[in-house]
Amino acid sequence: MRIEFEVDGKPPRKNGATSMWGKDDEIARLVSLRRKALEAMEKEGISDCFRSFVKLELTLFLPRSDLERGDLDNFITGICDGLQAVNSNPRTKIHHEFLKPENEGIHPSRALLLENDSKIISINARKVLRDNRELSYKIVIESVDL
Repeated sequence: MRIEFEVDGKPPRKNGATSMWGKDDEIARLVSLRRKALEAMEKEGISDCFRSFVKLELTLFLPRSDLERGDLDNFITGICDGLQAVNSNPRTKIHHEFLKPENEGIHPSRALLLENDSKIISINARKVLRDNRELSYKIVIESVDL
C-alpha cells in the first residue's frame, strides 16, 4: 500500500531536547501535517497506521529565496515524530490546540500512518526549487514486504 499527500507550509521540525508537542511555534505545523495525513488515510479507506516496515519519501518544495531554510534532517525527524503517537512520558506536554473538539481525530495519542519510526527502512528526502509558489512538502509512505 502507498499513501501520498502534500501539505502547505513548512514541516514540523525536531530541534533540541524538549518535545515539539508543546512548542507554540511548532503546533500549527503539526496540526497541518496530522490533518493532511488523516485526510489521506480517509481517502484511501485506511483507519489504522502502517504496522509493516515502510519506505518514506519527503520532497520539500521551496522558492529559490528559501533554499537554505531549515535543515532537512530536522524536518524528517519532525515529520516522523509528528505522524506516530506521542510517547507515554508523563512529562511530555501536549499543546492545548490538540484538546479542541475539531482536533479529536488528530490528537497526538493516535498514530497516523506510522506506528513507530523504527519501522522505516528507507528514507529519501530532497529539496526542490519551485519558483512562484509558497513552501510546501509532499510525503509518500509505502509498505514494504521483507
